[in-house]
Amino acid sequence: MHESIQTAMKRESSLELVITSAQFAPDATFLVDERGHIRHVSDACREIFGYAPSDFIDQQIIDFVVPADQDATLREAREVLAGRKRVGFENRYRHKDGSDVYVTWSARWLEHERLRIGVARDVTEFRRGVTGVPALLAQLAPHERKVLAMLLTEATEKQIAERLGLAVSTTHSYITGIFRKYGVRGRAGLMSLWLKHLSTGVWPSDRGQV
Repeated sequence: MHESIQTAMKRESSLELVITSAQFAPDATFLVDERGHIRHVSDACREIFGYAPSDFIDQQIIDFVVPADQDATLREAREVLAGRKRVGFENRYRHKDGSDVYVTWSARWLEHERLRIGVARDVTEFRRGVTGVPALLAQLAPHERKVLAMLLTEATEKQIAERLGLAVSTTHSYITGIFRKYGVRGRAGLMSLWLKHLSTGVWPSDRGQV
């Protein structure tokens, strides 16, 4: 009994730490139980999805996913429940105003808490920008475009390689090529240049190193 109480206290303390940390993050953090019910969501969900955190609690998370993306989302959830850490999965959620929100996920299973934690980053503006700037993407080969999409998330080079089924050395080569084509020194410069492009609508043809 004593051991059981200690385990429960440790689980509660760990969960409180996760929740507290999530409240300060700009991305939306979800805690979802094994049955798919939302147990907690951070305050960032209001800005990203238009809903108050209380609107999500005890609801099935799949009900907020755009119908066309639900099957793929359920498959991804099963991977997380099986104990596999997942990075870079993208799907669409329905905003409270009826529009689609594109989000990319980092998710893992919390064994002690018996919950899966998912961190959702809003990439809607990025996706809309991509569709409007074919000339920009034309600078990249098809495989480089896939790598670029994941470079703009928090995925590491190793995770990008695993996600795309590439060797780490090959992935590194692609990343280096993307940096060279866009005239940036690294990932921070790439993100800065991309955000600048989205805000101005102009991709500079004459650029120095960022």
